[in-house]
Amino acid sequence: MNTVPKLYDNLEMLFAFHVSEKARARREQYIQQFPEHLRETEKRHYTLERAVKEVLVEVAEVALLIKELESLPHSGQ
Repeated sequence: MNTVPKLYDNLEMLFAFHVSEKARARREQYIQQFPEHLRETEKRHYTLERAVKEVLVEVAEVALLIKELESLPHSGQ
């Protein structure tokens, strides 16, 4: 049986794009805090991977808050 690999759906691609863009902006903002002569060193230190991980931690925290809010009993129902 010939199976086609699962392609990412549009929502997953959109999520990945937004995480990537937010991480790039975060990294750039962080690097711009330093004097020009230190920025290359900081670019090597503060990697895009690190910025992505930080953004994903924030997303996970928000997801947890949403889950907690959804589990609260709704008044008036």
